[in-house]
Amino acid sequence: MSDVVETGVVDANTSVDVESGNVEELDNISLESLLALTKDDVEEFDDEVNHVGMKPLADWMKNVPSDVRKHLANIRRDYTVKTQEISKIRASLQEKEAEIMRKNEHIMNGPLAQKLSSIDTNEEYDLFDKDGMKKEIQRQAALMLREMIEPAQKELESQQRTLQLEAFKKANPELSDPAYRGPILEMLSSRPELKLEDAFYIVKAKVDSAKLADERAAIDASKRLRKDVALKSSVGSRTAVSATPKFKNAIEAYNWWKAQGK
Repeated sequence: MSDVVETGVVDANTSVDVESGNVEELDNISLESLLALTKDDVEEFDDEVNHVGMKPLADWMKNVPSDVRKHLANIRRDYTVKTQEISKIRASLQEKEAEIMRKNEHIMNGPLAQKLSSIDTNEEYDLFDKDGMKKEIQRQAALMLREMIEPAQKELESQQRTLQLEAFKKANPELSDPAYRGPILEMLSSRPELKLEDAFYIVKAKVDSAKLADERAAIDASKRLRKDVALKSSVGSRTAVSATPKFKNAIEAYNWWKAQGK
C-alpha cells in the first residue's frame, strides 16, 4: 500500500487517503446518477428553471477541474451509448410495425378477404338439386367465416390506421405547430368526413399561401420604400441644381461655391 502512496500510481476511479494509506474506489457519475440529483443536492438542478445567460460550454470547460471534465465525458459517453441503443430499438420497432402492416394488408385485402366480400347474401339455390345444395352449403360456410373474422378485420383496420397516423405525424412535425393544429382541429370538427391527412394538406396550402402573400407584401413594401427614397433623393438633387444662381464671371462662381462649402 505504501508503494502506491509513494509512487502516486492511482487511476481515475480511485482515491488515496494519504494519512491512512487506504485506496478507495470512486463512483463514476453516470446519466442515471446525474438525473437522480435534485435541487436539494445542487441548487441549480431545479426542473422548473431554464437557466440562460451562461457563457458557452466550450469556454468554461477549459477552466473547470480535470475530474469534472472526466465526469462530463463519462456522462457524454453514457448518453451516446443509450441514444444508440434507443435508435436500434426504434428501428426494430419500425421494422415490426411494417411487418404487421404487411400482414394486416394481406388479411384485409388478400384473396380470402376478397372472396368473402364478393359473396351474394341474397343468392338462392335449389336445395332439392344436388349441385344447388352443395353451393348453398358453401355459401353458408362462407357467410359464417366472414361473420367470424369481421371483428378481427375491424380491429386490424384500427391498428393499421393507428400506425399510419403515427407515421404521418412523424413525417409532418408541423402538426404540433399552433398555426396548423388549431385550424386542423376546427376543420375536422366541421367536416368529419375528412381524414387527418386531408385536413392537414388543406390547412398547409392555406398557411403556405398566407405566408407567401405576407412575403410578397413585404417585398412590395420594400420596393416602394426604396422607390420613395430614390425619388426624394432625385427631387432634392434637382432642387439643389435649379437653386444654383447664374454667375457673371468665374470669380463670382468660385466665391459662391466656396461659400457653399464646396
